[in-house]
Amino acid sequence: MGFKVIIVGGSVSGLSLANMLERFDIDYLLLEAYPKIAPQLGASIGLLPGGLRILDQLGCYEPIRDMAGDCYYQTSMRQFDGRVRADKKPITFSEQLESRVGYPQIFIDRQMLLQVLYNNLKFKDRVLIQKRATRVDTFENHICVHTQDGSTYNGDIIVGADGIHSVVRTEMWRNANEAGSDSFGPDEESELQCDSKCIFGISKRPAGLPATALQINAFFDGWNYMMLSAPGDRLYWFLFHKMEKARGKDIPRFSKDDEAQLAGKHLGDLVTETTTFGHIYENRVCSTLVPIEEHVFARWHFGRIMIIGDAAHKVHPITAQGGNGAMETAAVLVNELRRKLGPDSRNGGLSEAEIESIFTDVQAGRFNRAWDAVKQGRRTNSLSTRNTLLARLFVHHFFPRFGDRLIMKLVINNFRASPLIENLAVPQRCIISPSHNRAGYAINGWGLWTYGAFGAGFLALLFYCVKG
Repeated sequence: MGFKVIIVGGSVSGLSLANMLERFDIDYLLLEAYPKIAPQLGASIGLLPGGLRILDQLGCYEPIRDMAGDCYYQTSMRQFDGRVRADKKPITFSEQLESRVGYPQIFIDRQMLLQVLYNNLKFKDRVLIQKRATRVDTFENHICVHTQDGSTYNGDIIVGADGIHSVVRTEMWRNANEAGSDSFGPDEESELQCDSKCIFGISKRPAGLPATALQINAFFDGWNYMMLSAPGDRLYWFLFHKMEKARGKDIPRFSKDDEAQLAGKHLGDLVTETTTFGHIYENRVCSTLVPIEEHVFARWHFGRIMIIGDAAHKVHPITAQGGNGAMETAAVLVNELRRKLGPDSRNGGLSEAEIESIFTDVQAGRFNRAWDAVKQGRRTNSLSTRNTLLARLFVHHFFPRFGDRLIMKLVINNFRASPLIENLAVPQRCIISPSHNRAGYAINGWGLWTYGAFGAGFLALLFYCVKG
């Protein structure tokens, strides 16, 4: 019997991992809880050069680029004092970025990305829908996953790609506790924290907005907006709002009534000189109010179980790093698996000690980079939802004068340090080669942060208010 990976979750991380395993002839089975692999949930996803390079290696970049259409976003910024800056540039930041590294910044429906990843799979019979994982049992030489319909599936390892409310993560903690291990604390879930909420959605483009690629950032005291043009004459949008800090099981869940109540308070907010949030919300196709959970869990693995993506490292969506980081972790996992398995995964399995070594190396290679993204997201959100002197200095003065140059430096440094899929060709469109070596997945591309807290606040918002 060859080595087999059980993936739980048809997420960005889960489907990316499935595509990578196929490329190296490593057997897998993907279990998805819902009836559809790519449902429309109203979510968009930002794809940065590091994530796009991985997708390009998998043969997925071209369809994504075609779906995105015009991604050379012209920017508009509503400052804290109500003034709107909309300086049209002959060459947008995204165009400059593409000319420097080979990839722009792209926003598409999350559903679109999932569909491209699924369509790219050769063995679609290895993807099973309506298979909600309920229990994971570990044995000396294999692992067993139970699903809600009474089925069981065996493999060498299980990878939990099942999101922030991960069943696999909970089962990993249970298995460790029953084995008498002290690998996890008594209340790991309480480390997950939340101090903001977000209504995100997709709308038909309001008549008052131009039918060209645009990005809108609008800053208010206690909340802010980010909006980007979407394929099909639509608009992606986010209303980020402060809330009382909560942890773990105390993090609230919101209803449609909660969403309507929050949106109703802000319908009159001018996000450009003539367009209000009400114009956008009234044209919505879909929308959802969610708490913004953030955390990097201290340990991502136990025995034959590992978690990746949001199950392991959940970042603020204002960073546009969630999906990119999920693909990076999947790539590092496949790199380490291949290193231990050798050229032919069909020759047999790995011992639990070898698997532990693989998982340890994966987490060591990704932890600092994931934690940096979380910290920067927190600083960004804090700075961009408070009408403070620091925020006003940045939004009103610093950003318009120096933003593009510093953002470009940060994005390129980050791209240089990002992992890719080893032993898989990097397409010629990629202009910059990765600077990390095998042990250097954790190389930190954020050296400018060492300029101190004042600089850190500026640079956080510089990078993560993804300026097109």
